[in-house]
Amino acid sequence: MLLFRIGPRHLFLRTKNVDDVTDFLVSSLKGEVTDFWKAFEKASENSTICYITGIDLKKTYVEDAKKIVLVNDASSSILCSIISSQTSRLLQKVDLGPASVVMRVAGDEHKIVEKLKEIFGGKEVDWIEGIGIGEKDDTIIALTRKVLAGPVADFLDTKLLISKPVREIQDKLRLEGLRLITQNLDDSQWYELRINIYDSYGDYFRHYDRLMFVLSKLEMGMVLGESWTKDFAVMLYWVLTYQVRLFTFHTPAEIKKILMALEYSVEGDRLVDFDLYYKNKKIYWYDVNKDRGKGKSKLDEAKIYRQNLYEKLSSEDIKTLEEMEKTIRMKRS
Repeated sequence: MLLFRIGPRHLFLRTKNVDDVTDFLVSSLKGEVTDFWKAFEKASENSTICYITGIDLKKTYVEDAKKIVLVNDASSSILCSIISSQTSRLLQKVDLGPASVVMRVAGDEHKIVEKLKEIFGGKEVDWIEGIGIGEKDDTIIALTRKVLAGPVADFLDTKLLISKPVREIQDKLRLEGLRLITQNLDDSQWYELRINIYDSYGDYFRHYDRLMFVLSKLEMGMVLGESWTKDFAVMLYWVLTYQVRLFTFHTPAEIKKILMALEYSVEGDRLVDFDLYYKNKKIYWYDVNKDRGKGKSKLDEAKIYRQNLYEKLSSEDIKTLEEMEKTIRMKRS
């Protein structure tokens, strides 16, 4: 579960030959001509956003860019490639913009911004302003509620420009990041949950794989342990289940919705029982949504939660999940 990661670097290239430099980045470095916001939608922590501007500028800003090229490589590697090529002769000057850190948060964003200011200082900025006034040894911290495993373009409003190098910020967040997240939660606590998997067909580990696939893709928490256990479904009668202990800052209700989405296939077929326990109390499906319409069944609710789950997964992830479920249904037929 990632709480923070490095964002893309920003590289400004001044030249009279905008098209030639652009062609080099695209053809030799597999770059992609794009615009500012689309670059963030595709950029990873290993990417560099290159801003190609005119010459004789006292300082370069995002607004000066005549072309923007996203290159999925580190800024140092890009500079090495440029220096080793004829393209270096076309450049008047190269400037490295501030580094960036993307931090995942839950709870009140203003509260965590104030905590970050206490630790690092810094100035509140938006992306374009921060990149423009920041220098190569500065760092922008951006906040998001999205998972950090892939590109992130959905940021909260406030960013902090900090006059410290990114390595120093990283080192401090490794020590303070978990505490900051915890203090910012609505009730300042994480949840230790137990998920019991029961399948009358005995196909426990296919369901375990589906569960782990979704929890990891959504970065829902950390697995503390796994074991076989007895679940007393009815008084004096128990069934064998496979139990996963999950440590998460998401509430039991949020996790229950995901489990309900996975209990049924997209067609509405029952696949498995995922029972959720918090503090030795079972969380039932009707506890999750007190405002549900009258007459709605568990299946009705599960279909809604399945759709909500699909909105959080990529098309590739959805395809993988449905293939896993197809294998389960084929085995039963």
